[in-house]
Amino acid sequence: MAGPAIRCVEIAKVLSEFFTVKLCAPRIDDNVSFSFEMCSVADSRFKPWAKSADIIIVQGDALRTHPFLKKNKATLVADLYCPVPLEYHQASEGLDLDVRGGTSNFLSDVLHEQLVYADHFLCASEKQLQFWLGALTLAGRVNAHRWPQASHANVSDLISILPFGLSALKPVLTKRALRSQFDIPHDDFVLVWGGGLYQWFDPLTPIRAVHRLVSEGRRVHLVFIGVTHPNPDIVQHDMCARAVELASELGLSGKFVHFNFGWVDYHDRHNFLLDADIGISSHFDNPETRFSFRTRMLDYLWCGLPIIATKGDVFGDALAVEQVGIAVDYEDEDAWVKAIAFVMNDRNALEKFHKKSLQYSERFHWDLIVRPLVTRFETILNAPDRTLVRRHYLARTSSVQLFSRLRQIHASGGVKSLFFAFYRRTKRVFK
Repeated sequence: MAGPAIRCVEIAKVLSEFFTVKLCAPRIDDNVSFSFEMCSVADSRFKPWAKSADIIIVQGDALRTHPFLKKNKATLVADLYCPVPLEYHQASEGLDLDVRGGTSNFLSDVLHEQLVYADHFLCASEKQLQFWLGALTLAGRVNAHRWPQASHANVSDLISILPFGLSALKPVLTKRALRSQFDIPHDDFVLVWGGGLYQWFDPLTPIRAVHRLVSEGRRVHLVFIGVTHPNPDIVQHDMCARAVELASELGLSGKFVHFNFGWVDYHDRHNFLLDADIGISSHFDNPETRFSFRTRMLDYLWCGLPIIATKGDVFGDALAVEQVGIAVDYEDEDAWVKAIAFVMNDRNALEKFHKKSLQYSERFHWDLIVRPLVTRFETILNAPDRTLVRRHYLARTSSVQLFSRLRQIHASGGVKSLFFAFYRRTKRVFK
């Protein structure tokens, strides 16, 4: 499973201890079984389940794909943990500018629809809360209907922070999955990249740093344990090809830089991570970085891995504060070399990072971070500004559509075309 699916399943697990939960997704693996019922959105049970629900949590383009959900009487909760427009801006680099612009507008429209129709919202961090609060303000969700007493407008009534989480069960190494698969000696030092290689990531700088260390005679390896996406509908990013090409050019591929051309099973990932010494993540300086929540970083914490990562995102900025690893600057090859060499030379520091990582991980147990949502769901109601905001949105959308249609008619034949279009419309009305 990729991050969005993992999040849905784990939240559902906790909620199912207190409520009757049903999970619907584009695809359901028949081999997966949980304590709650599941079905695909193509299943005949999907609509009846949704129509009988008291609370519906949606993610991504669910409202656009299944518009009947917008008319449901249930309380609607939108999970905004993944800022898709920011990701698309990075992932679409190299495409035709008009295509990128059109798709960006479409994604913004899909998102705007969620901001209007949902009664409550979820995000993954304080940084994201500030980001989405601005968007919600522009969508009209800060208003007198929701908060008549403006001086006591509690933001948590509108949006809740629910980070990505991890299991409370401690992982146990059952096999040396990583070193055996890539034939890495047990006493060599191993860095692991635990997620995919998407366009907003920078695997190139760590690869170059490894090359410099290897050139100095250091026995250090970098393993990318998943370079294709588990969702077949997600197109492979160019950054993956660039990383593979660079490792090959530097003579590292298959020797000191290794790529797992597939995807590690969710329930087996700990056997790869626990077989490494350090978890790493590297990214560029852009809007996606600032508001991201690197879900695979939590797997590092779960396994007690010390971390080396680029600063700028939630975890990168927390490394020094929580004493779980080392943060480096954007695309700073020298800093990567220095950081890797430091943890290779100082086993005491490595052990300290390991202990602090395990302690920090306890804050992110799924049952702990979802519990406030349980409390909120026990009393949650439809938003008091639901009718007001939706009516305004529909009126504005209708006006935009009308103006767009008039422009098309005018472009096809000028003022005369507009006159005849109006005449035909009037004739139908009074017929």
